[in-house]
Amino acid sequence: MTTKLSRLEIAIKAAVDAGNLLVSHYGKISKLKQKESLRDVVTDIDKLSESAILTVLNKNDPDFGVLTEESGFVGPETEDFWVVDALDGTVNYIHQVPLFSVSVAFFQGGKPVIGAVYNPLAKDLYYSELGKGSFKNQIQLKIEDTPITENLMSMAFSGKLYKPEERHKEFELFGKLNDNSQGCLRTGSAAMNLAYVSDGHFGAAVGKASKLWDIAAGLVLAESAGAKVNYKLIDKERHLVDYIAATPQCFSDIINTVKPSYLELDI
Repeated sequence: MTTKLSRLEIAIKAAVDAGNLLVSHYGKISKLKQKESLRDVVTDIDKLSESAILTVLNKNDPDFGVLTEESGFVGPETEDFWVVDALDGTVNYIHQVPLFSVSVAFFQGGKPVIGAVYNPLAKDLYYSELGKGSFKNQIQLKIEDTPITENLMSMAFSGKLYKPEERHKEFELFGKLNDNSQGCLRTGSAAMNLAYVSDGHFGAAVGKASKLWDIAAGLVLAESAGAKVNYKLIDKERHLVDYIAATPQCFSDIINTVKPSYLELDI
């Protein structure tokens, strides 16, 4: 008799199966296609990884649709749905920079409630069900509430074609985060930025016009680990989100000192 997996277990299995596939093809890219910008690219491996995720979801939770980066919305158009990024950090993956991930989340009632982020090279598996704790490789995570001056920040930028006349505002925000903290990084993986908030590597993860599939699972991880999280869907058609996830003190410092007015958040 086959035991039915919980939705969190489904997310974990999908992320791990796809991550293992990514590792097996690491350093063997054969096809590369540029999308909207020089750093917005897709490989043949992105599609293979997405297929591995869809196989798990279709087998174990077929009644819900799936929002994907490469194929759009797949399956039934349901109010509650899965959101997946089969390879977050494609440019890192292409250049064999060992920081990329698979992100799998489930949306219920208009917000992400389950998330799994897997960094397959490091074998770091982050997972959470909202309000029930955040975990890394079976160890529960709880952030330490420290101010911005004691922390490393991270920021994810919008795509090149998103309001190009206002791009300078993003770099100004990045500079302010950098100058008011122990540094601000652009890692190339928004999902890992949020995972790193959940386990205390980063005091905050900030993003402008990030794609929903990049950050959905990570938002669950960060909030369940004790971070203060604020996000807003700023472009429903293109699935773009502004967000801050930070220790409570960092969050306050960002709002009061950095004053990120360019982010379209209800604060």
